[in-house]
Amino acid sequence: MKSNQTFTRIVSFFCIAFLFVALPALITAQTPTLKHVFDIRAKIGQSINEGTDADGRLKVTIPITGGEVTGDLNAIILPGGADHQLVDTIRKTNTLRAVYDILTPDSTIIRVTNEGINLFAPNTYYFVTTPKFELLLPQPSSERTTPYDWLTERIFVCRPINFGNAEITLRVWQID
Repeated sequence: MKSNQTFTRIVSFFCIAFLFVALPALITAQTPTLKHVFDIRAKIGQSINEGTDADGRLKVTIPITGGEVTGDLNAIILPGGADHQLVDTIRKTNTLRAVYDILTPDSTIIRVTNEGINLFAPNTYYFVTTPKFELLLPQPSSERTTPYDWLTERIFVCRPINFGNAEITLRVWQID
C-alpha cells in the first residue's frame, strides 16, 4: 500500500513539474502573421436612414446587391444582404455589421457576418472588420468535409481598399 502512495506521489510530482517547466517551453508566444487570402467586391445600394437608437446613434442600413469574391476563395455575392451601421457622431465612430450570402462555383452557400468599427475623427482613420463564415449545408454532419472548412477554422480580418461607384472592395487576411 505504501509503495502505491509513493508511486502516486512521484507521478504527481512529474506531472506538476511538466506543467510548470516543460509546457511553457512548448507554448511560446509568436507574433501572428497575416496572409492575404481573397478580396470581396460588394455592390451596394442607396443607404437607408432608420432614425436613431436609444443612445442617439444614427441607424443606417446599406443594401448589398451583389458582387464577387476572388482569390483563394471564389464566389458571387447573392443579392439580399445588408450592412447595418450605428453612427455615433459625438465619438466619431461607426459600428458595422454586414450579413450576406455568397455562392461558390460548386453551389455551396456560405453566410458571411462581418463586424467591425470605423473611426472617423480628425487625423484618425481606422477601419477594420472581422468576417466570420458559416457553411449553409443541407444536412450538417460531423463526418462531412468541404473545401471551405478552412473558413470556419481560422480568424480573419479585413480592411477596405477601394470605395467605388456603388461598391466597396475589402481585402481579407487570414491570421496565422
